[in-house]
Amino acid sequence: MLRVIDRYAFSNRLRGVDPAQKSGIALSTILLCFMLDRPVVGWIATIWMVGIMVGYARIPLHVVIAVLTTEGVFLILSVVSIAVSIGFEASEAALRLGPLWIGFHHASLPLALQVFSRALGCTAALNFLVLTTPLVDLIELMHRLRVPVLLVEVMMLSYRAIFVLLDTLEQMVTAQTARLGYTSWQSTLRSSALIGSRLFVIAYQRSQALEQALIGRGFDGDMRVLPLSYRTEQTLWLIGILIFVSLLLARWWV
Repeated sequence: MLRVIDRYAFSNRLRGVDPAQKSGIALSTILLCFMLDRPVVGWIATIWMVGIMVGYARIPLHVVIAVLTTEGVFLILSVVSIAVSIGFEASEAALRLGPLWIGFHHASLPLALQVFSRALGCTAALNFLVLTTPLVDLIELMHRLRVPVLLVEVMMLSYRAIFVLLDTLEQMVTAQTARLGYTSWQSTLRSSALIGSRLFVIAYQRSQALEQALIGRGFDGDMRVLPLSYRTEQTLWLIGILIFVSLLLARWWV
């Protein structure tokens, strides 16, 4: 999934748009989702963000849905603890499971729905920024905003370390498959155990090699990227205004 996100971040229609403009729209939407405490606000923000990514940035709908669905599963698991109560005493609408009672409170479901919709709206806005803006553009924007160099360096190296880990895992799985390491349940467990015991060691060794390569090329602690000639989309500003107005109307009128 991370490779898919990175590929479309470089190839979407908004690639050449100023990252400050895209970041402003995403951040404004996130702030509105937090400030306007209505479930419908989160749903409308999600619809807007999906519409921009699919209709304006020309990112395939199935990619956007796949990313949101993956993140939505984690959001659902997070809000279950709000909607469901587990204890040794019975409550309203409770189901007994041995010595435990699993129940729902009359106010827990609306609260869980509100938290989920707000989180989904914020996630969709963040996905809009991630799927339309590659990391090099974000680094250039942070340099413009005078973000401390140490934070930029940690972010970039962490991002690179994730890809190193994924590449190492892919190579190890391919090697195990070529050696018939997944032909049976026992061999699958053995191959998984071998990968688990060696994955982080090899990834660490490759990270050390990356550090040595950076030092050999004169790395002084500052990750510099060449800025592009960004453009400003007036239509995108208009869409941002429409998002702002629609979320306000949804808060006070719906």
